[in-house]
Amino acid sequence: MDNVSIINMLLVLSTLVILYFWLLIAKRRRKKQIHYAVLSMTASILLWNMAVLLYMTFDNVPWILAICERLYFLGTILVSISILFTGLIFARTKIKFTWKHGLLFVVPVISIGVLLTNQSHHLFYTVFSLIPSKQNFGIYFTIHTIYSYLCIGIGLAYLVIFSIKNYGVFSKQSSLICIGIMIALIMDAISTFKIFDWSTAIENIAFAVTISFFVIATVKFDFLNVIPIALQTVVDLISDSYVVIDEDLEIIDYNQAFVSDFSGVSRKVDIMAIIKKNYSDLDVKRFKGFLDEAIREQKKVSFEISKPRDEAIVYYRVEITPIYVSGNPIGTIILKKNITEHKNNLKEVMQLNERLQSLATRDWLTQSYNRYFFDERLQQEIDLVNRLQAYGLESEKSVNNFGLIMFDIDYFKNYNDNNGHLAGDELLQTIVTVVKGVLYPTDILCRYGGEEFAVICCHTSEKGFEIAAEKIRKAVEDYDFRFQDKQPGGNLTVSIGAAYCSTPNVNKKDLITRSDNYLYLAKSTGRNKVVLSE
Repeated sequence: MDNVSIINMLLVLSTLVILYFWLLIAKRRRKKQIHYAVLSMTASILLWNMAVLLYMTFDNVPWILAICERLYFLGTILVSISILFTGLIFARTKIKFTWKHGLLFVVPVISIGVLLTNQSHHLFYTVFSLIPSKQNFGIYFTIHTIYSYLCIGIGLAYLVIFSIKNYGVFSKQSSLICIGIMIALIMDAISTFKIFDWSTAIENIAFAVTISFFVIATVKFDFLNVIPIALQTVVDLISDSYVVIDEDLEIIDYNQAFVSDFSGVSRKVDIMAIIKKNYSDLDVKRFKGFLDEAIREQKKVSFEISKPRDEAIVYYRVEITPIYVSGNPIGTIILKKNITEHKNNLKEVMQLNERLQSLATRDWLTQSYNRYFFDERLQQEIDLVNRLQAYGLESEKSVNNFGLIMFDIDYFKNYNDNNGHLAGDELLQTIVTVVKGVLYPTDILCRYGGEEFAVICCHTSEKGFEIAAEKIRKAVEDYDFRFQDKQPGGNLTVSIGAAYCSTPNVNKKDLITRSDNYLYLAKSTGRNKVVLSE
């Protein structure tokens, strides 16, 4: 078998390889810019190969040879610009075509025009042959060659640089792409600069080898399905779950933490299917809503989500970040961070704040409200009455009136002297418990000082206020306190002074003074009684 037959066989085989690669990409249902760019590059190489194959097969048919000459150069013109855009789109994932991109087609369009009219001026070539030593090119061919090599060089540089960034210097994808490109460049240079006087069909076969490497990188390693702007390497050592999805919500990339958190994870799987498999319908609905919001409004969206685990609740913060290049959506990064420790720490801080708030507003001994809280809250109630009396409806005026009850323990000094201060402290605590038992939830019990207490009866009528004061007195009188038999009269009681607030322009100091005066009156007229304002 001679060399020509071997070259013919290899050329046929290379043409089939290129055709297979073209069909492999063409049959994809959802194509992106990178797929269309590679399709055009492959189609150009296929056109170039077919021209050479037909030229060698029908070398005795002049009209076929004339057509093949033009198709040969047309393929070389188109393949250079196709390689440039393939590299450009691969680097940026998606580009928005502008007039600047249109300028890149000026030279190829002129080249096509010069080629088609070559018979009249021979600016492109004067003698065509598949053997380099027999070729004779025109002046314009130099311009075409320089521009073509610039396009091919820039396009291949993009492919090499960003494939290495994407997959790593020593990855299988990068190695295959770099080896394939180097083979094509070396063979093309040998043919163009006539280093060896062999058939240019060898160059076509070399490009087919390059395409073969691309086929392996694409089929086996998913070369064309990647977002270069996303993380360049899967970071499996970080504890946060990380996943990248494309415009169709299919998973492109993820780390080991994401696999640990979610079952059924693999590339090209819809992210919503993974979420549905691992979370409740309500969580799925929330996630979809936030995902749509992030993509629609082109902004980062974060939210919290929880999941039961080992009889505890685990909390996560999910951040959804859409990726845009020149205003074009190219994918989305989703980060899920475990914030359980942070939530627990925050809960402890809130509990501490509540405790501090309690220390600031409550009496340490009885746990009733202290004098500070009493002054603040009493003024608020007075302000409310004043405002409603001035501007409110009639129905609002009466329902928001309130009363102030002041009471203290009868003969408390006697109780302390006979039983000791510890017993006195216990008595104060018991008194608070007894009084709270007869108050409404809206009533506010405060320790005013020593053995004296105050009750703000909020949102009550005058009749209800009188009943509340009497209930306090009666509850204490009926309770069986320790050592009460040692008290004068054989019982422990309280005296009460009470003032009702239903008129505007009430002054806090005056209201307290009135209640305290009525308390003094109750004590001076026999104790264990309620004295009310007129």
